[in-house]
Amino acid sequence: MHTFSHARIHAARTAELAAEAAAWRLAREAAPATAALRNQVGEALIAAGIRLMQPAHLQARIRQPAA
Repeated sequence: MHTFSHARIHAARTAELAAEAAAWRLAREAAPATAALRNQVGEALIAAGIRLMQPAHLQARIRQPAA
């Protein structure tokens, strides 16, 4: 009876470790996409901040170029 419970505990722990390894593998594979998305969001925020810091007459000029 003791051997059976030990084998069951070992099997459960092995399954936990396998699931954890699979989760880490998926996270590492998704990391480049996440980094690229983070960079794009950062660039968009910086561009928006630069536009907001410009005086209003410059923003109007950028939106409607002089003919």
